[in-house]
Amino acid sequence: MADVLNRTTKQFIASANTVEYPVEAWIINPDLSAVVGQPSKYWKINGGDVVSLMTQQERDAVDAAALVSARDALAAEMDNLESYARAFALVVLDEINTHATNISADRLAAVNGGSYGAFRTAATAVSATPTRTIAQLKTALRNKLGT
Repeated sequence: MADVLNRTTKQFIASANTVEYPVEAWIINPDLSAVVGQPSKYWKINGGDVVSLMTQQERDAVDAAALVSARDALAAEMDNLESYARAFALVVLDEINTHATNISADRLAAVNGGSYGAFRTAATAVSATPTRTIAQLKTALRNKLGT
């Protein structure tokens, strides 16, 4: 039994039956002293099966790529018809649009450049947007799923 490290995925297996792990894909009994305490995503395997730690610049690049990938995955979720995040975003968008309609441009123009009478007229035209309950939110989310 020996320890093995996958050359591509950097999966480490302790006390493995080496017969099951061909040397083309696995390093047998790798020396990991240079990477102790570091995540395997920061390891690199050089010629001669030497496992070393990436430079700080390389580690920063790995982290930046992972961040971009995570952001892309979240943004792509908006295309998933059965996504909670997508449904929630659509409900929030509806609420924002409701508020925008309630405080329309003509009412704001009256407030900004009009007389006191125009201000009073515009102010009375603004209606209170009702508060929402959790039940209403759940219903709205259900209605947005699959749309």
